[in-house]
Amino acid sequence: MNIITRARLTGLAGAATAVVLAATSLPAPAYAAETPATLAEKAAALRALGLEPTPTRTGYKDCDLTVAIWEALDGQEFRGEVRTAAVSAFSDPASLSGDASKCTLFIRTEVFAAKQRDVAIQVAAEEQNRIERELKQKAALTIGLTISTDDLGLTVKNFVDLIRKSDKAGTRVKAGAQAAYDAAHADQLTFLGDGIVTAHEADREEQIRIEAANDEALRLKLIEEAARKRALAVLLVAATDGMLAASDRDFITYIWENAAEGTEVRGAAERAVLSREPADWNAYIHTGIHEAREIDRQRAARKKYEADVAKADALITAATENGHLNVVHAARKALAGTAEDLDLFIRVGQYDLQLTTGLEANEVGLTWSNSPTPKSGFVNVDGCMPLTVRVLNAQVARADAEVTRAEMDLEQLEMQIENASTAAERAKLVAKVPGAKKAIADAKAKLAEAKAEFAACKAKKPELGISTARARTGGNAVRVIGNDLDATRSFAYFQALNLDRIVVKPTTKLTYWIFPSNDLATGGNGTCVAVDLMFSNGANLRDSGAVDQNGNRAHPSFQCGKLKTNEWNEVTVPLGALFNGRSITRLDIAYDQAAQTGGFGAHLDDISITH
Repeated sequence: MNIITRARLTGLAGAATAVVLAATSLPAPAYAAETPATLAEKAAALRALGLEPTPTRTGYKDCDLTVAIWEALDGQEFRGEVRTAAVSAFSDPASLSGDASKCTLFIRTEVFAAKQRDVAIQVAAEEQNRIERELKQKAALTIGLTISTDDLGLTVKNFVDLIRKSDKAGTRVKAGAQAAYDAAHADQLTFLGDGIVTAHEADREEQIRIEAANDEALRLKLIEEAARKRALAVLLVAATDGMLAASDRDFITYIWENAAEGTEVRGAAERAVLSREPADWNAYIHTGIHEAREIDRQRAARKKYEADVAKADALITAATENGHLNVVHAARKALAGTAEDLDLFIRVGQYDLQLTTGLEANEVGLTWSNSPTPKSGFVNVDGCMPLTVRVLNAQVARADAEVTRAEMDLEQLEMQIENASTAAERAKLVAKVPGAKKAIADAKAKLAEAKAEFAACKAKKPELGISTARARTGGNAVRVIGNDLDATRSFAYFQALNLDRIVVKPTTKLTYWIFPSNDLATGGNGTCVAVDLMFSNGANLRDSGAVDQNGNRAHPSFQCGKLKTNEWNEVTVPLGALFNGRSITRLDIAYDQAAQTGGFGAHLDDISITH
């Protein structure tokens, strides 16, 4: 097994994700260091996941075991929540800084909670499969198509295709199947539910008109048989000759006895059976059972929607606590959509997120502002821009000159006092001494103030935050600004977005737009700014060798001079070849170059990670 050891996790420069929370929008996590998990706790966690608690596994340190669990579950169905929780634990900033508390909590408690979430997901998936199987069965019964177990295992689209090509399908059913085949998944389900019934009724009516053109008794008989077949399809039961020949009341009694307990189909059947009016029996067979089925369907849909809302709310709460704003945004977007949108998000979408943001108020925003990455951070840079340095230097020089002038004025005054020819003249000069001394004190105070302002500027760190001064689209963009102090080694790596549930696929790519500024920058320093990514295996984008659409390496220092200043440049980096199957845990924005000092600045907008 390819275990990512603690040494590797903590030793990878740039792979760490510790949250430095001074001047950041994410609150500091408040938890005490956990006592390491015991052998029994490790064994319990492994057994809960169906993994053998071998001495090797239970002997791992907590974060190494967390990584081992993550790797062991790779490819297993319905283990997404556990694997996501494992990534969150071992790639947590504290974990990468040597505090294994998150990994310990994962082993001690989160494994079991995440497993329960996976079980709930599995139950939901199985329920969805059951619903789809029932729709397939009912559709087949509706047109009298005999199907096999293998047929029921077909995808919804392929089953629609089976109906489309069936000799049992009439003209209208075939047309409906063709339209559904070319439509979305939800439309295909609708066709297998009500659509095929409506189309088949129209086909059947046409067939009855042809078969019983001159025989009214036969026409009525065929209509009744069609109604009974359709009614039995609600129970997923094929009509037998005996059922077709039974009295209306006996036929309804069969439905009453076989319908699911607590359903409106059963309740309406009971009311019809207890009635003494033949018209009530006939009405139930032709329309009542279908009206009851619709009530049951609406009740089930409402119950499922309420459950999905609760799941989305819980996901938002957890993601907010963990700073995963991309998950929060996706869940809120699903909640704002239709019931079908929310259903798709809960079942599938939440585990396959993408990122598209222009940093607007209704989009995914920054998790951190002005926050250096823990391992790389800031080296030989500050936030005091060259123009400001020149202004403040001039201010200090002027204040220093004022002190010198004030001191010289006092010296000259003292000489005049010493050389005064009369007592009156001397007294007049002495009276000016306090003012001269005050002038010196005032000048020194201004000098101290100027020096303090200069020192404060030099103590400033490079900045990353939302800016409204320049945006490619909308009103917001990310601005990076700072001052390079060294011509041999200098960089500033900022944490920007804490990400979750974005798994790289073969077609995944990173895209962003960057506007390197030279109004506050020196030369092309602004072109040495780029987006960096952190991955669940501890790797980062900048050191991976990945290249953009122009063949430039996806590293800020290798991007220097490759972009046009004072205009928007698009950068696209394919990720699939190097990171397929890996989760993206963080998006950073960095300045890095070793060739030139001076200011650097850039705006970034319309950042996306898409498949």
